[in-house]
Amino acid sequence: MLGCESESPQSNYDYNEQIHPVYYKHDLSAQNANYQREINVYMDMLFHEEKYEVGDFQLLGSWFGKIRNNWISFNITSTSNHMLRGFIITDTLFHSFQGMYNTSDDIHYNIEITQNIDTNLRLYTLQLSLEDMTISGVTKSFDNQDQDSVVLEKRNYEYDVTLGTYPEFSQRLITTSELEELSKDELVYITEEILAKHGLIFFNNETREIFSHKKWYIPQNYRVSQLLTDKEKLNLDKIYTFF
Repeated sequence: MLGCESESPQSNYDYNEQIHPVYYKHDLSAQNANYQREINVYMDMLFHEEKYEVGDFQLLGSWFGKIRNNWISFNITSTSNHMLRGFIITDTLFHSFQGMYNTSDDIHYNIEITQNIDTNLRLYTLQLSLEDMTISGVTKSFDNQDQDSVVLEKRNYEYDVTLGTYPEFSQRLITTSELEELSKDELVYITEEILAKHGLIFFNNETREIFSHKKWYIPQNYRVSQLLTDKEKLNLDKIYTFF
């Protein structure tokens, strides 16, 4: 029997208007392709610093939450000499940042960063706590000084085949007869869940909303075809034949 009872694919989500699942080999715009290359550089930097425990490596990773009505994935990918770098995904938009930090106890950190948004700059004044793994503070723009509060929680970068409502689609090859037992709504959800495990940035608002509530989801890739396992690719290709 496919699926499990721990998570419901229908929770807060209506698939009726979505006819086709997301294709993992979808074309990227030139801009998003450039963003993906930048993200790859940042993530290579993060994995290197984590592996060799460079700088204050405990700060590295994704801090996730909402600012106003936008989901924010705040990714610290480098710390060195009280300087930090990284990138922010705001719903579907990529922006890099850089800034400074200090600490008196190696547990609580004060952070100030600038985020480059086209021709505008945005300032973040933040407090990061390794005690409760949160970031809080305020952000404001340099041009009109509008201010928003920030509350983010740490999410860990990890790929786990046991996650999700239909983990078996990442664990083994699914037969055609098994797929025939599922509705198209379920097949759409399964496709999205597989891609979400690898951090795909969803452009559909409802899809983004449901997976943003999953503690294991970190939106950080415009394309994930290079991250999918052979089993996942074969299962996805088989699902696509139903549409």
